[in-house]
Amino acid sequence: MASKYIAQESAIVGNEATLAFLWSQNLPGVTRPWAEDKLQRGYLANPAGPGACVLLREEASSQAVGVQCLHERLFWFGERCLKAAGMADYVVAQAHRSLGPALTLMRRCLDIGQARFDLVYGFPNSKSAAVCTRAGMTPVGGATRYGKLLRSRVLLRRRVPSWLQPLLAAPGDVLLAALDRLRLRRHSAGLSWHEIEPDDPALAILWERRRRDLLLSERSPAMLSWRYPRHTGVPWRLSLACDEQGWPLGYVAWRLQPDSAVVSDFFSVDPDAATLPLLSGFCEVARAAGAATVQLEFHGRPQVVQALRQAGFRMRESHAPIFLNPGAVAGFTGPDSLYLTAFDRDDD
Repeated sequence: MASKYIAQESAIVGNEATLAFLWSQNLPGVTRPWAEDKLQRGYLANPAGPGACVLLREEASSQAVGVQCLHERLFWFGERCLKAAGMADYVVAQAHRSLGPALTLMRRCLDIGQARFDLVYGFPNSKSAAVCTRAGMTPVGGATRYGKLLRSRVLLRRRVPSWLQPLLAAPGDVLLAALDRLRLRRHSAGLSWHEIEPDDPALAILWERRRRDLLLSERSPAMLSWRYPRHTGVPWRLSLACDEQGWPLGYVAWRLQPDSAVVSDFFSVDPDAATLPLLSGFCEVARAAGAATVQLEFHGRPQVVQALRQAGFRMRESHAPIFLNPGAVAGFTGPDSLYLTAFDRDDD
């Protein structure tokens, strides 16, 4: 006889041991200490709120065999602050991985999310995407990954013999740098760059000056300090660009890993007008730090996509599917009003 399952809403507090066990046993590369740190830092210390989770239990044994979390965030659309929940950290134990238990868990979590939050969204992996669709989530496209070459050695490693690489790298690098200097002169002249802490007052000014017609998650100093702590793993860096008058224009949150500048977030006062100068300037910051490539992801406003192309970024093949249930977000018209980056993923 097939097992029966019950999905129950549970608080994070009081279930830390169960969650840490499920994650460490079922997520590749996740250790118990890492899982415990993620619970403390990612959920319990979250300025937006601790969120919640749904535990999947086998009815006969009452044993917890799966979990789906609701990672709390604040989104803004115009002057409205929206309580949002990212569906995150989903696992089902190996012995119970079938469509029935997965749907039971996902549907219950979605019901709770829609009842308690204005917005529910998720970045499932390819294996979970079909379950999200069956559970009632609406696919809105994919978070497209973009890359830009700063030094030719990355390309040469894949295409030419090792003995020939040094001979071709020097002229290749000169050409790449020259093209970027032209972009810099045309689009980013006058910008000054500063490395800052996540609680820098300039970030509060930047957030206050944001465009009000975009649906995007809050990037206040409190949220940035939580999202980009300095003490974990390879630390995040925040590079702030200011215009000629000294006003904050935008920032890039990134880290060097190992010779690629991996961008988690890029944000500006006006993404339509400022993305091109912001990222053209940042590429010089990354080159000076020794990066050979710049990697980022984005989904939403087509004007931003166009600016990425103008800055020299090219679309990569991999796309992370995005599911969105906007609920009561009146006036939301789809991707033209959306601004999502890796900042919203919470998985790094």
